[in-house]
Amino acid sequence: MTEKLVDGFHVYGASASAKFEIVANRGGVSVLAVDIAGRVPSRDSFDWDKKISIQVTDREMPQLMCAVLGITPTFDLKNHGLKKNKSLSLANQADKGVLYLRVTEGQVGHSIPISADKVFHLGVIGMKVLSLQTRVDTQTCLLLLRGTTGRLLHGLQ
Repeated sequence: MTEKLVDGFHVYGASASAKFEIVANRGGVSVLAVDIAGRVPSRDSFDWDKKISIQVTDREMPQLMCAVLGITPTFDLKNHGLKKNKSLSLANQADKGVLYLRVTEGQVGHSIPISADKVFHLGVIGMKVLSLQTRVDTQTCLLLLRGTTGRLLHGLQ
């Protein structure tokens, strides 16, 4: 029996929830999609009708994965969406044991800490996206991340 690799998962926080999944963009390229929704006041649910959605392009994935893997401390993505008003940032907060996510659209934004176990899942689907985009196995993708993007962004030897 073959197990299906996880293609998406949710992270739940006190004020927001995020969904990460592999999708095909308009050009048919596999990308990482991130949706985040704020908690509905006075209810134990999230307002997915008002979610902020953003896709990480194939040009941005190596930098995002360097942050997810802790090769670089942060990742910032800006000027996304039709109005060029969407952004996503990740910050490693090792002292708190989390990767901190913030997604904004215009003046609206949501933040959520991603726990170590969910960062692992983000690493799994992120490496799968890189592999799908490049047609290279995930082990080679990891070696190339360290030897190219990580080295150039963070001075790794």
